[in-house]
Formats: sequence, structure tokens, C-alpha cells
Amino acid sequence: MRAVSRALGAAALALAALLTAAFAAAVVWTVVSRYGLGRTPIWAEELPRLLLVWAAFLGAGAAEARGGHLAAGLTPLFVRSARALRAIGTLRDLAVIAFAGFVVWATIDLVAIAGGGTTTALALPAAAFYWSAAAGLALIGFAAAARLLSRDG
Repeated sequence: MRAVSRALGAAALALAALLTAAFAAAVVWTVVSRYGLGRTPIWAEELPRLLLVWAAFLGAGAAEARGGHLAAGLTPLFVRSARALRAIGTLRDLAVIAFAGFVVWATIDLVAIAGGGTTTALALPAAAFYWSAAAGLALIGFAAAARLLSRDG
């Protein structure tokens, strides 16, 4: 399960990097269009925002899959017992799984509220913004569960 989590994290990181590059290109094109050509693209506000939100949530999921999202490395400085460190890690992973599950559940409610609406400029489903949270938090929860299940003891 840990190998699957890392593979999903690597894929999410690659996609987040691609979305970040697309975000940068969209912003550059918007600036060139606005100030160089005198015309602002209709998608100038909506597309970069959508790309950035998806990149952020996928990047957060990728960081958790690598074990770095909530790991500042300070606990071992204060706690010397291996048993206590293991217990703290277990509690951390359980809290992350619970929070991720809650956010995914809340996202489903937000999608229901958004209904069949579409975005103004791109006519994408309005829920496209909310699904980014579900995707990122599902990956975070999966990574925490994989770490929890692979822990010794």
C-alpha cells in the first residue's frame, strides 16, 4: 500500500508541476495580451485560479505521500522514547485520516450545492474547483493510512 501511495504521490507531483507551468504560461499570456495587444482574454481570471487550486491540492497530496507534509521533524527533539514517537506518529496519522475524510465528505456536499452550474468564462462545471480539494485530501488520507498500516509494532 505504501508503494501505491508513493506512486500516486509521484503522479500527483508531476501533474501539479504541469499545472503550475500552465498557470505561469496563462498569467504571462494574460499580461502580454492585456498590455501588449490591448485585449484581455475572457479566461484571464478563471483559468489561472483553477490551475492554481488544483496544483496546490495535488501538491499537498504529493507532499504527504512523501512523508513531508506534516513532518517538521521537531518531535524527536523533544521526545526520546521510540515507543512514544511511534504512538505520536499513530495519533498524527489517525488525525490526518479523520480530517481528510471530513474534507472529502464536505466536498461532496459542496458539489451538491454547486449543482449543475458552470463557470462564467470557461463553462466548466462549477464543482471543478471543489473536486480539487477532494482529490488532494483523498491522497493525503490514503498516504496517512498507508503509513499507518506499514508502521511496525
